[in-house]
Amino acid sequence: MAGRIPQQFIDDLLARTDVVDVIDSLLPLKKKGANYSACCPFHNEKTPSFTVSQDKQFFHCFGCGVSGSAIGFLMDYSHLSFVEAVEELASRAGVEVQREQGFEDRKPVRDLAPLRQMNEQTSEFYQQQLRQHAGSNVAATYLKNRGLTGEIAKAFQLGFAPPGWSNLLSSLGQDEASLAILRELGLIVSNDNNKTYDRFRERIIFPIRNKRGQTIGFGGRVLDSGEPKYLNSPETPLYHKGREVYGLYEALQSSTKIQRLVLVEGYLDVISLAQHGLTNVVAALGTAITREQIDLMFRSVSELVICMDGDSAGQKAAWRAVVNALPTLRSGRQIKVLLLVKGQDPDSLIRQQGVDYLSQLIDEAAPLSNYFFDYLAEQYPLEGIEGRAAFVEQARPLLSTLPEGTFADMMKKQLALLTQTDAPSAARFEEARSPARASSRAQGKKRPSLIRRLICTVLHEPQLAATIAVDEPWLNMDMPGMPVLKQVLQALNNEAELSPAMLLERLRGGENGRIINSLFAEEKLIGGEALGQEMLGAIARLKEQAKQARLEELLARSSELTDSERLEFRELIK
Repeated sequence: MAGRIPQQFIDDLLARTDVVDVIDSLLPLKKKGANYSACCPFHNEKTPSFTVSQDKQFFHCFGCGVSGSAIGFLMDYSHLSFVEAVEELASRAGVEVQREQGFEDRKPVRDLAPLRQMNEQTSEFYQQQLRQHAGSNVAATYLKNRGLTGEIAKAFQLGFAPPGWSNLLSSLGQDEASLAILRELGLIVSNDNNKTYDRFRERIIFPIRNKRGQTIGFGGRVLDSGEPKYLNSPETPLYHKGREVYGLYEALQSSTKIQRLVLVEGYLDVISLAQHGLTNVVAALGTAITREQIDLMFRSVSELVICMDGDSAGQKAAWRAVVNALPTLRSGRQIKVLLLVKGQDPDSLIRQQGVDYLSQLIDEAAPLSNYFFDYLAEQYPLEGIEGRAAFVEQARPLLSTLPEGTFADMMKKQLALLTQTDAPSAARFEEARSPARASSRAQGKKRPSLIRRLICTVLHEPQLAATIAVDEPWLNMDMPGMPVLKQVLQALNNEAELSPAMLLERLRGGENGRIINSLFAEEKLIGGEALGQEMLGAIARLKEQAKQARLEELLARSSELTDSERLEFRELIK
């Protein structure tokens, strides 16, 4: 089992990393004074409140409160685990992730490397069969008739599963361990008579790769009129069809910074369009488009065009995709919908009309807002009261899933306009929110406590913690915030050279993590030498408070003091 990643490696990795470069590669930043800013990717806003400090190697949104280091941003923005985020930063820095030997995590994580390795071997096996197997002519002919070249087949690692029940089984199932992996990956299956055989037979094979280029599953298209037409890998520890899309890795490899993805229905649509130069195309994996898939795509681009076939199944698929996409439409994200003429699909259209024609259709695709209301109007005509009422009943629950913001407000106003119903006025909405805002402003005027100011100071300037001795009596006072301060000081562990970002990562996951993040994000009103002087002043006042508290404690039981306590009392009152 892989060991834990050492804290020193994480510290060194953060020292090598510039949080501005990491975030700017995923979310364009603009220089603003000493910091960088952008509209927050985690909530809907028009005025940028997302700030990145190159000095502190830290990001924070003053709108929604999210904050953290480069590791935290990758975890929140790219939905990576902590280990995956560290691996991503290590890859960017060109270093190998170090791990402690002989250490087992509290929650063991299974090593999936053998499964990944088997998938890669399987992909190579199928590619080899397409090139060399005597029966592969029918597959090669089919691909050529679809206008595909050997180069594009190689780019997408297309393969061929030959006729026969045990080609893959005989080649890669050499021992019980290999057989167990093949079975878990769904590459071999067993029937009720305990007969084991290859899942894919006489099919063109489409390896499915994740965003990192790892082969996680396979799709197979039959070469005759057999059923099912397409057969995919089952759910496995590597492959979850509702969380991945086909062709994303290839699309991202084709351009360093694509702004738009086109979502189509089939594997061959993706490959055919790539053959003609449209390389920013991906496909669903034989299931309705999920929110997880929408989020996955939006982590790489800001615009998504849903392009479905013109038949009833394609129309239903487009609507389901839009419904599932509504909760993801925060600021900076845009969805358009392109429904092709009945009987057309992207592959046939681009071969018949050319890439320029299809590109123009994609450019002119309907904005989600237009598509949404047009689709409902077809189902529930707006001419009569009954139709408008049904329209509202269908639309309102869907619009309620939109994130709060300008787009949601405008969609609700458009619904009211179309159905001739009242919409809550902006004035009434602001009136309802004003007491909470007034309360927030009133709380904001309170002067922060000494402990709070100390914690903020140490978080921003860890080297100043050297002025605090860990055994000072005032640290034992029972007062709000003291446990948090102690946790921060303990995390420093006499390493005053830590940067704020390194300190923040050491505090990740602790019981006071959210409090510490919010304190770190508070704006400093002073800096430089004045910050150190304020800290010394705060410590002096806390020492005085500790002295006064001890004096009152001794006074309360003055008749029963020990000799040492009497001596302490006399010293305190001097």
